[in-house]
Amino acid sequence: MISLRNIRFPVAQQYDLKSEISKKLKISGSAFEIIEISRRAVDCRRKNQPVYDFSAVLDISTLNHPDASPWIEPQQPDTDPIYLNDKHPFIIGMGPAGLFCALEMVENGLEPWLFDMGGDLESRASDVNGFWQGGELKPGSNVQFGEGGAGAFSDGKLTSRARDWAVRRVFDRFIEHGAEPSISYEALPHLGTDGIRNVVRSIREYLISKGCKFQYHHKLEELRLENGKVTKLVINSMEYQPETVILALGNSSRETFRMLVREGVRIEAKPFAVGFRVEHEQAFIDRAIYGSDKWGSILGPATYRLACGDTYSFCMCPGGFVINAASEPGTVVTNGMSFSGRDNCLANSAIVSVVNETDYGQGVFAGVDFQEQLERSAFKDGYHAPAQKVKDYKQDKLSTSVIKTSFTPEVYSRKLSTLIPQAVDSRIKIALHKFDTIIRDFSRDAVFIAPETRTSSPVRILRHEERGHCSGVKNLYAIGEGSGYAGGIISSAADGLRLGMRLKLEKY
Repeated sequence: MISLRNIRFPVAQQYDLKSEISKKLKISGSAFEIIEISRRAVDCRRKNQPVYDFSAVLDISTLNHPDASPWIEPQQPDTDPIYLNDKHPFIIGMGPAGLFCALEMVENGLEPWLFDMGGDLESRASDVNGFWQGGELKPGSNVQFGEGGAGAFSDGKLTSRARDWAVRRVFDRFIEHGAEPSISYEALPHLGTDGIRNVVRSIREYLISKGCKFQYHHKLEELRLENGKVTKLVINSMEYQPETVILALGNSSRETFRMLVREGVRIEAKPFAVGFRVEHEQAFIDRAIYGSDKWGSILGPATYRLACGDTYSFCMCPGGFVINAASEPGTVVTNGMSFSGRDNCLANSAIVSVVNETDYGQGVFAGVDFQEQLERSAFKDGYHAPAQKVKDYKQDKLSTSVIKTSFTPEVYSRKLSTLIPQAVDSRIKIALHKFDTIIRDFSRDAVFIAPETRTSSPVRILRHEERGHCSGVKNLYAIGEGSGYAGGIISSAADGLRLGMRLKLEKY
């Protein structure tokens, strides 16, 4: 097997991949077979002349070419299995980590019980939509909490920096549950919030058919440790004594983090990032990236990725919406979301800067307190979000003209420099000058909506390096974003999958 990269041809031309490979290698198409497409990206460096850039795995006897190399299949490392006597381990949380952990466990004879403080996907969507229309915020059922996790209200990005065996298996699982096969090779795959929800429903139905139990509106209230083991859980005032507990928490599980520390679980603070959501007309982004907005109908709405030191764009949502992602009363949190069609006229992205103990102080929960302070400072009756035109932000001027955004219910005008620490404000303003040179006039007609605070977990639950359990607690495991070892849908799912594959039912 040979991996061939840099298979390039203009987007505007009709193409047959096998013919293009034959031309590149100057050999007959009968001399090889395409085993799989491993990657497809779009190169837009030459404006108005986008080029497809493919990589593929070929079945060919020999090949001497500078763009060819031996194909090495990602291999699962050897890890010791973890045997359980009780076939019903408890999983706390129904986001990607919890669901993918369960998917692997059922293949090993286990029937996990899954608990979430939020509702099922359908009732949760109703609660969130009601909140966005000016209704009540439900602390247990919102953008952050409930079946599907925060990814059920996102762009549904399936990007991952890693391309190891676990990530490959996660993509295979997504495809098994209804995702398009192209996600396995697209450089920037996504499903949209509607696509993610369809996959979650399929996974739920499959797990139930395998004996799993889904328990909604069930909140973990207490976890008792004795002699290095979990001996009791209290969920909705009911006591349980499971053999194994898996914490598949989201990065917003502040109350649970505090409870874990009180009970003796080892947690440490970690860096994360804060800033704002920036919103542009999608047509402007298309022209800036492609050279012309005509390419949007062929390639889909354009995306971008920008960085300046520790300040960078994050979670870019082309054709999307800035959403109200609060999970606690009296707070405002922003995030980005789009549907699979990405057909809104606006594009948004987080513009965030990394913060650490220098910015938020010492202590396990200093970062959590810092997040909460920003979110409460931003709040205005009705869960309105503070906003400012980016050109005014750069000059520290209040925006006095009408500010139009996709955020609901409303935004209000505020100097956003009063919301964040001076050091973060300075880093973002420096970055904007650089971004204006990369995407011309990036700041001119853009709007900031604040705050973006839930980029990743502000804490890390310490884990045993080899066995994977929480440090000093042999039957407690922490996976996914809330553990502090993952960020995003794919890495969280892969983190859960790795653990789930190791957990097996003891055979006598």
